[in-house]
Amino acid sequence: MDERLLRFFVAVYEEKNISRAAEKCFVSQPNISNGIKNIEELLGKELFVRHKKGVTIKEEGHQLYPIAKRILGELNEIPELFKQKDFKQKVILGVADSLPQSLKKKFFLQIDEEVSNIEWDIRAIGRDCDLNLLVREWKFEEHLFLPLWKEDYVLCIPDHHPLCDKDEIEITDLKGEPFIHCPPCEAHQQSLSILNDLGGKWKTVANCATKNDVLTLLVSGLGITFLPESFVREWNGFQIKKYKGPVSYREVGLSYPKDSLSNPAVAEIVKLFSNNNQINTTE
Repeated sequence: MDERLLRFFVAVYEEKNISRAAEKCFVSQPNISNGIKNIEELLGKELFVRHKKGVTIKEEGHQLYPIAKRILGELNEIPELFKQKDFKQKVILGVADSLPQSLKKKFFLQIDEEVSNIEWDIRAIGRDCDLNLLVREWKFEEHLFLPLWKEDYVLCIPDHHPLCDKDEIEITDLKGEPFIHCPPCEAHQQSLSILNDLGGKWKTVANCATKNDVLTLLVSGLGITFLPESFVREWNGFQIKKYKGPVSYREVGLSYPKDSLSNPAVAEIVKLFSNNNQINTTE
């Protein structure tokens, strides 16, 4: 229904006179009369009874009046709402599992300092998100990617394991050792491939879908593994050993569809991290 028709109806209801309603709305009397007729045709109900002195309001008119006032009030508030400094800009953010809390904290704090009034909708990563915080290898093919930080993988040995006594671990030292494997992990795949090329093998004691599961089995002492350094920094029950082997890392950043940039908050976030250095992972 046209907002203008509702304003005509409210004016007639409050003035109880079509001529005075026309003056109030700064239109001609025929415009008001035609507007009321249009509303009555849309609703299939008569709202007023016309007579020489003005109009008498019918029950249907009394029912419509509070509804019309509420709608017009909300319409009037829209410009002011967008002028307010505390207007929230909604951003749907997908966050990948197993990212370290310390770095996620830095990510949100940096945005909070530079971008105003964001209302976050945090969920699992997906194509329907405005932004996804994830490892580069997990980004959706059609999405753009903005790197934020790199995390080195480190060799983690459970406490009391014989390899803890060595100052530096060679890749050949891993031959036959119980290994907690994460099939999607680049570091695991690379080390397995090199060890196989050298004619050695290690004993896989578990295959885990996530790094959180790998960490759980590691601190339980089930085997050795590779994990991102910042991910394991705050945990006990194992040692990070110097490793003389391939150096692996994972790159974490923002993945997003190009049309997400139509959201002003998303555009500000992307600009912020495009202009600044990567998030520091060493502090």
